[in-house]
Amino acid sequence: MYFHQYPSTLALLAVLSMFLGHSTAAFAQEGDARLKQRITALESENLALRKIIGEIQTVLKTIPEQTKIEQKHPSGLRIVLLPGEWDGSSLVDMRKVCESAGGSIMAQIGDDSFAPIIVQKDNSGPITLFRRGEGNEHIVRLNTGGRAWAQLAFQFAHEFCHIACNYRDVKNQQLWFEETLCECASLFALRSMATEWQTNPPYSNWKGYSTSLASYAEDRLNMHEGQNESLANFYRANLAELEKNGTNRILNGYMSVKLLPLFEANPGSWQTLRYINLGPAEENTTFSGYLSAWRDRVPEKHRSFIELLAAEFMVDLSTETPKR
Repeated sequence: MYFHQYPSTLALLAVLSMFLGHSTAAFAQEGDARLKQRITALESENLALRKIIGEIQTVLKTIPEQTKIEQKHPSGLRIVLLPGEWDGSSLVDMRKVCESAGGSIMAQIGDDSFAPIIVQKDNSGPITLFRRGEGNEHIVRLNTGGRAWAQLAFQFAHEFCHIACNYRDVKNQQLWFEETLCECASLFALRSMATEWQTNPPYSNWKGYSTSLASYAEDRLNMHEGQNESLANFYRANLAELEKNGTNRILNGYMSVKLLPLFEANPGSWQTLRYINLGPAEENTTFSGYLSAWRDRVPEKHRSFIELLAAEFMVDLSTETPKR
């Protein structure tokens, strides 16, 4: 009755119905097209992701299992050797040498809070970068290889000493002293390893390498044979050069030889490294101030050792002025 009274409405509804039918079909067709397009895009993305995952898996297979950080070495060190041009040296063997070298110092430090150490092959090494890894790892670059275990131990022990010394990128006129400590740490590690490997090497057939380790250290010591100048006189004679160039290896080497007997007689004093380079950069201005601040931070039982070192250089810590 209602529609008959309004014929124009019926016509409008018919037209609207026809329009909606066509629109629904069009929308459905457009929706199908978009859906197919999206499915095609997803399939393409999925294929790309599978390719990326495959590449990652391939790379992971090429990285030897020994380079993965699984657990700390008994010494507390976590060392990762990255693949590189190591002249045929096995990464697992190199890691064992580094663990032994660093472990010689770690055994005296007794601190297991060190971040992992990533070791890379680089001709610019040996060097420890100020830049840290994405996981806060220390990055050490060494320039060795070819199963030269004594050289590897010497280089790694030196760089590990920098890590133990809280190395940092600040102005430090006393950097020469840290470098000297690290040269001394290398000698200490080599001689400790030479003794340890006689009975307890990383592999039973490595006992013979103990002689090579001892010889390498002895050669370093003999480089300064005949030099009998006291540390105090040597320091004062070379003060300008030391503060200008902290990495003068000839000067560092001589002083490290003179310091070695002190550390070998007091091996627990390597723990003092953990308290150096922790103060403001201003304390680096003078050697007396540097040593005095270090002495004040170490545990009381080690303060006498810092004073012993100061006495070798004839530095008066009570006045923070070198004796003349």
